[in-house]
Amino acid sequence: NPDIWLSSYVTDFLTRAREKGYDVDPRGFSQALARLQNYVAYAPDFEKGGEKRAYALYVLARNGRAPIGELRYYADARLKRFATPIAKAQIAAALAMAGDQARSEIAFNAAFDDLGDLSSEVERTDYGSSLRDAAAVLTLAAETRSVSGRSASLTSTLVDAYAAKTYTSTQEQAWLLLAARGLGDQAKALKVTLNGKAIDGGRRSTLPDAAVRGGGLVIGNGGAEATTAVVTAIGSSLVPEPPSEAGIKIERQYYTLGGEKVDLAADGAALAQTDRLAVVLTITTERAGRLLLVDRLPAGLEIENPRLIESGDVKSLSWLKTEWTPDHTEFRDDRFVAAFDFFRAGDKIRSATVAYIVRAVTPGSFVHPAATVEDMYRPERHGRTAGGRLRIEAR
Repeated sequence: NPDIWLSSYVTDFLTRAREKGYDVDPRGFSQALARLQNYVAYAPDFEKGGEKRAYALYVLARNGRAPIGELRYYADARLKRFATPIAKAQIAAALAMAGDQARSEIAFNAAFDDLGDLSSEVERTDYGSSLRDAAAVLTLAAETRSVSGRSASLTSTLVDAYAAKTYTSTQEQAWLLLAARGLGDQAKALKVTLNGKAIDGGRRSTLPDAAVRGGGLVIGNGGAEATTAVVTAIGSSLVPEPPSEAGIKIERQYYTLGGEKVDLAADGAALAQTDRLAVVLTITTERAGRLLLVDRLPAGLEIENPRLIESGDVKSLSWLKTEWTPDHTEFRDDRFVAAFDFFRAGDKIRSATVAYIVRAVTPGSFVHPAATVEDMYRPERHGRTAGGRLRIEAR
C-alpha cells in the first residue's frame, strides 16, 4: 500500500497477532517489514511531520529490525520535528525496545507534554485525533513500562474525554482497547462485585427484559478508590429517522436510465417488477476527510451488474456530472458502499456524485433504509437522507 502509515498499522496488527501465537503468512509478513525498511532507508528528511517514519520505525523495532543509530539521531536532533504525540511516543517505544531507556524517557515525556485538550480537533491525514493519540501514548508507555508516574493522570483524562464523546472512530476504539489492556495490572487491584459476588476478570451476562425491570445488575465497588462505570446503550429506531446534516450533506435521487427523475416518496409511487433505475448519490462536505457512503437497499431491489457502471463512476450515464470519483466501491447484495479521500482531492473539491443501477425483482411493500455518509475518523461529522417505504407491483 502506498500509504506507509496504514501499512505500518496493518504490520503492527500482524506483529501483535504473531506474538500471541496466531498464524501469519511468513512471506507476506516479511514483505511488509521489507517495505517499511525500504521506506525508512530512502525517505527524505522532514521539517515537520514524520508520522509515517515514526510508525515504521516502531514496527521495525518491535520486530528487532530498527536501526538504533537512526532512532538515537531522531531522539537527539529531530524529536521536536515529529508533529504528533503518537509519533513521539512511537519513537520512544522503539528506543525502549532497542534498550535505550534514557532516550526513551525523554521522548515519552515529550509525547505526554504534547497532549493538549483532548476535545480539540484539527484536520489530520494520519487517521488520528487527540483522543486516539492520548490512548496510543498511554498504550505504548504501559507496554514498555515507561514514565509510569504520568500514566495515572492521563488515564483519568482519557476516561473523561471518552465519556464526553457521542461517537468514536475505529482508530480511537482500537487504541483505547489497547490502552485498557496495557493497564491490566492496575485492573487487578479493583474490587468489584456483581450482585454481591466478587468478580475476577471479565463477565458477560444476558438479561431478559423482566430481569432488567426487576433491578438488573447491581455493581458494587469494594475498593478504597473510586471506580468509573460506563454504560453504553445500543438500539435501532422503531420509526424512520429524519434526514440529518452534521458537516456533511447527502442527497439520494432516482432516475430512469434516460435521465428522467423518479420520485419514489410521492403518494402512490410504485415500481413494477423488472423496472430499472439509476440511483444517484451526491455528498457535499464542509471539510476534507475520508468519507464512507453506505446506501442500504430495500429488500425488493437488487443491484444490476456493477460492470455496467465501472467502479461506481457515472461514465455510463452521460447526463450525469461529477467532480470526484470514489477511491473504493463495493456492490453488495444488500447495499452499495463507496469511500472517498477528500484529502487527496485537494482544497477546491468538496463534493462528489456516484451512481449505480438497480432492478425491481420482488413485489411487495418494503422498508426503504436511509442512505448515510460519515467521516470515518471524525464520526461526529455525518449525514443521512430520509427513509421510508418502497412499493413494488407484480408485472
